[in-house]
Amino acid sequence: MDKRTYGFRIDREKCQGCLSCMRVCPTHAIRVKDVKAQYRPDSCIDCGVCLRACSRDAICATTTPVEDLSRFKFKVAVPSPVLFGQFPTGITPAQVVDGLLAFGFDEVWDYSVEINLVARAIQQYVDQWTGPTPLVSITCPVVVRLVQVSYPAMVDQLIPVQIAREIAGREAKRRFSARLGLHEDQIAVIYITPCQAKTISILQPAEGVVSNLDGALGFPEVYNAVLACRRLKKGDAIKSSRPPIIRNSGLLRLHVSEGMGRLVQQHRYLRVTGLSNIIQVFNDIEKGKLRNVGFLEAYSCWNGCAGGNLTVANMYVTGSTLRSLARTLPETDPVTEAEVERRFPNEDFSLKAPIRPRPVRGTAASLKERVQMRQLAEDALASLPGLDCGLCGAPTCRELARDVSVGDASKNDCVFLSERRLQDLRRVYLRSTA
Repeated sequence: MDKRTYGFRIDREKCQGCLSCMRVCPTHAIRVKDVKAQYRPDSCIDCGVCLRACSRDAICATTTPVEDLSRFKFKVAVPSPVLFGQFPTGITPAQVVDGLLAFGFDEVWDYSVEINLVARAIQQYVDQWTGPTPLVSITCPVVVRLVQVSYPAMVDQLIPVQIAREIAGREAKRRFSARLGLHEDQIAVIYITPCQAKTISILQPAEGVVSNLDGALGFPEVYNAVLACRRLKKGDAIKSSRPPIIRNSGLLRLHVSEGMGRLVQQHRYLRVTGLSNIIQVFNDIEKGKLRNVGFLEAYSCWNGCAGGNLTVANMYVTGSTLRSLARTLPETDPVTEAEVERRFPNEDFSLKAPIRPRPVRGTAASLKERVQMRQLAEDALASLPGLDCGLCGAPTCRELARDVSVGDASKNDCVFLSERRLQDLRRVYLRSTA
């Protein structure tokens, strides 16, 4: 199994093995061993549900250390459009840009052009597709990883069009390299992200390639810098000579309720938010219940990226702020349209490598071995009580049976089959909570 990078780490000193994270994990990627939670490296999809479930702050998200940026000669921020809805009334997008420059970035990249380019490429791909439907957007990295782990038969339905932030990273490096005479490796392009999953999609893309971006910072890491810049005395504020970072409403509408629906109107479009809802929809797709849907746009966070685990503001307030800002802007603008027309014919939208199912422990063996493991799992499950209490360290009896079949656990881990196991747990938990 190859080594994987994850967006979360468990502080073993703080972890009390309370089982909360294990119970909510949608892909059963967490086990509790010796009263400490641990990730299974093949099943984690970086959704962050465990982060919210932990009441002891034992699970934390990791982003690019700010000090790592000092090794670059030129630093470019690519902010998610959701960032502009995070701040109190009165803070304009231009002031957010000033705050990012004050934070230490040399430039802030407006990637509305890349969003429009990708939207056109997706529309073209959907128009030409003749295979099984629905096609699924790859904008949300959690959705991509969920398909890889739990719905491998749907991998070919993921739209293989490069995401906008990756194209922005590529274009920013090209442009500033030519303008400044710097090698592209000396230029850092950093995404300002609303969620941890996008950080990991940069550190380790689902395709197993190298990202065009150099890292990501969460909203909390830049939030105070923007507020501090806003509080500067009049006359001391940073003056930005650049054009407005948000020139039209399209950049914002793609990240609130409308999504890409208006761009693929000729196809039956469905937008789903919330991981539990997505799993239900994917289950229906597997059962053949959604054959008439042509294009599915899914975001693991409720209300889309506005509900990301690295946001600061309430997701509903954020959505309202973005919609209010969108109403003050034109639907499109000549500068963006001209740039899209110029770049689209020559832009490469293909992924660097195909997205493939992720090998999960117990599924990559030979057919004979898989049959044997399945029989072992069924035999083990038949001897378990079926109460799904989780005290064995696995979320369900079926998962414990699967762990037994691959040699990761024993039936005696079940407290109903081993009095010694129950006594050991009693002593450990009483000691840890004393």
